[in-house]
Amino acid sequence: MKKGIIFDLYGTLINANHLFLPIAKIISKECNYPSKIIEKKINETYKEIFKDYHLKPFKPEREYYKIMFEKIIDVFELKNSPEYYIDEMYKTFINLPPYEDVDYLKYLKENGMKIAILSNADDDFVIPTLNKNPFPFDYLITSYATKLYKPDPKIFEYALNEMRLSKDDVIFVGDNYNVDILGGNNFGIKSILINRLNRQYEYSETIKSLYELDRYLK
Repeated sequence: MKKGIIFDLYGTLINANHLFLPIAKIISKECNYPSKIIEKKINETYKEIFKDYHLKPFKPEREYYKIMFEKIIDVFELKNSPEYYIDEMYKTFINLPPYEDVDYLKYLKENGMKIAILSNADDDFVIPTLNKNPFPFDYLITSYATKLYKPDPKIFEYALNEMRLSKDDVIFVGDNYNVDILGGNNFGIKSILINRLNRQYEYSETIKSLYELDRYLK
């Protein structure tokens, strides 16, 4: 029987679909471009700036977002600073809702399971997000605090040390195949891909809902 589960946060427990639409709506009011166009440009710029960032020497996500918004400001001729848009965006991140099946974490806790959350995101919005959403967990491990990003094996080792469990005692659940699943599996933790958006993956250990995790806990 497994003794613990490590969860990714955004896209796994917190609904991060259309992550940049709220900040796009804020920017739209300033420049009169349609929010969908702004959202698309932010997504494109995000992919460019954040490409393989987790494989580089650690920098907080805020530093990457600063570069991203410098480009967005130029494109849409915005008047405020990158820091202004980052702060406004982080406020919208805090308001993202959890998925309905996070009530499964309460069931896990009632059955003695240790729960850790492992996120590449900045503490600036992760901690307020978790304070706002009352699903239970025991340990929070962030890249901001550890100066490590998934898929670095050291951050998985850090999580196990915090939980005082072995690799065989836990499973890891995440929504990003390259970062979460390859990272966890390469470290030696059985890793489950939660595929809420029905994307095509050639990976067998896949679920669509947290409720399906029961079969991996024995």
